[in-house]
Amino acid sequence: MVIETTIYINMDNNEKLSGAAIRTGESKRNIISSLLRRLSKDYGNIAVPWKRIRYQKRDVKKMWKRLHLALMPDEYEYFLDLRKACKMSVSRLVAYALEKYLDEIERELIGGSDNYRYSNYTLSYIEYKGAVCLIHYWGMAETSLSRLLMQTLKSHASTISSS
Repeated sequence: MVIETTIYINMDNNEKLSGAAIRTGESKRNIISSLLRRLSKDYGNIAVPWKRIRYQKRDVKKMWKRLHLALMPDEYEYFLDLRKACKMSVSRLVAYALEKYLDEIERELIGGSDNYRYSNYTLSYIEYKGAVCLIHYWGMAETSLSRLLMQTLKSHASTISSS
């Protein structure tokens, strides 16, 4: 099953993406997916909490194109997580990642494929005494963070009840 979506990309960035697709032999979708996975490593420098979503600046001198993407469900959710964490539209995230990481991603893709971009991406749902927690794993944790959170909640609850 795939999830279809679209992004807006200016023609300069579309040409960069097309060139990278030709040089690497990868689809534009795979390159975009690799770019956003790479961007997630730096999200702490990009994230802006308590602000509204920022969109690309419209440059009327540039031509724009709607690019259709068919994403796997885990990719789609990951893109939405990045959108929320970084407070940028997916289109702006792609433009940012193209500018910052395209050369690096091209070298990696030419050197070997990136088949398991989201193999360690998980979403956990915990409900405890009316509180709902969603935990987004962007990689492997040494211990189950869900289990650790539940232990913390239980010990905190017992501390409060014994006071």
